[in-house]
Amino acid sequence: MNPFPDIKPITRLVLPFLVGTLAYLAILLAFDTVERMLEDFFTRELFFCVVVSIFLLEANRGLLLAFKRKLVYSRDFGKYAAALILLSVVACIFLVSALLIAYFSYFENMTEVAVYTTELKIFNGIFLFVTFLFQGHFLGFYLIHKRFERELEKEAREKESLDRNVNLFHYKLNPGFLLTCLDAILLRLKEKQFDQADEGILLLSEIYRHSLKTQDELVPLEEELSAMRSTGTFLNQFISRHIDIQSPETVGEFLLVPRTLTKLLEAIAYSQLSSSSAPLKITVEMHKHQLALSFPSNFSLVSEEQLYSTLKEVQQQYAWLDKQMKWHDNATFFIYIPLEKPYHQSSEKAIKSTYPTSTNQG
Repeated sequence: MNPFPDIKPITRLVLPFLVGTLAYLAILLAFDTVERMLEDFFTRELFFCVVVSIFLLEANRGLLLAFKRKLVYSRDFGKYAAALILLSVVACIFLVSALLIAYFSYFENMTEVAVYTTELKIFNGIFLFVTFLFQGHFLGFYLIHKRFERELEKEAREKESLDRNVNLFHYKLNPGFLLTCLDAILLRLKEKQFDQADEGILLLSEIYRHSLKTQDELVPLEEELSAMRSTGTFLNQFISRHIDIQSPETVGEFLLVPRTLTKLLEAIAYSQLSSSSAPLKITVEMHKHQLALSFPSNFSLVSEEQLYSTLKEVQQQYAWLDKQMKWHDNATFFIYIPLEKPYHQSSEKAIKSTYPTSTNQG
């Protein structure tokens, strides 16, 4: 899109006649000669106004093209725009005055300029207004175009940043958790507990297969809960954590951001104290279009901030959904995760198919 669109040839031909006619009407109204206009509209003065409009519009167009490369959206834009307006005003006064003096000298035989000073002022005032409209139109169009371009660039950068953050969130591996898991598997191998090592490898592969295989922005809640259970099983058997996850049997068709529950479970497991006699009970419940995680608040003294940093990280991933993840701590820690309903194209087709039927019946 060109910030300074050139005037089309047909417009360059028609516009002077329109501007000249309007200027002629304004001049007649200024001199209060409406009766004369009704008697003989197509007079020599009308054609003179059209000729002045042709010269004036072409001069303004030439000045605009001359300043086209200098009018860049920067700090110097105002300076060059003011220079363009000033030169346009000077050119307008010079052209209109010169043509009007030539007209009165050749057609009216008036050589004294003082005789038609009023006409000079009125003509210059009207065509100065035309000049301001012409240059203001293109300068305003340029500013709107550049502002629109900057908004598009800003939105593109925000989208790129959002995509980068989403991809990083989806595929980023927690190095501490991964190394701890590998240490636990190596320890089982060293102790020649090959069955447990195999089970640990299968659980770990299932956890990270879920994290790495999906490229969707949203995944089914059931898949995320399954990955969460696998992570809990691995933490219980290999990382000496004691976690009891109580999740609902049926959760319905809901979607959420991938890795939400697995990342939260890792943070909860490392930030909360638990033992075999006092396991950490995590309850997963459905509240309308929200998933609620709750557990007794029993923070570790060394890793309390891990949960809050993970909550903020996950919360940022829901910004593009226009939804907010909330949490609060009051003896029992509650985390509320927003859910999305899946889009069913078949249901929309059914609605569209039933709508005209109901209309016809009505």
